[in-house]
Amino acid sequence: MHNQINLSRLLVSNGTFCFTSGIIFTLAANPLAGFLNTLPSVIHILRMVLILYGAFVTYMATRPTITGGFTLFTVIADSAWVLLSILFLVLPTFDFTPEAKWAIGITAICVDTFATLQFLEWRKIE
Repeated sequence: MHNQINLSRLLVSNGTFCFTSGIIFTLAANPLAGFLNTLPSVIHILRMVLILYGAFVTYMATRPTITGGFTLFTVIADSAWVLLSILFLVLPTFDFTPEAKWAIGITAICVDTFATLQFLEWRKIE
């Protein structure tokens, strides 16, 4: 039998990580835009995505039952974030500073860790 408590804790952690990142993007939009060498409007879009996704994941993770479909959704969403991060790092269109590339890469590793752990829990559901 699948342990909903482990999955719930994992998803709450993921949601909290995203939501907190969105709050940081809100409070430091201009410095982050400079650090990433991008427009503040890009930071504002990311901020909204992170806050909404983080709140949604946290809310769903606190429901009495977490479905396999929702878990798979988080795996796919987090994997998409990782894939986009890799594309941003390798495409010449983006002119990130070396420090920003490290930050993007480290964040992608954290998100990939969530995706992997969620995938392993999803396999227990299915």
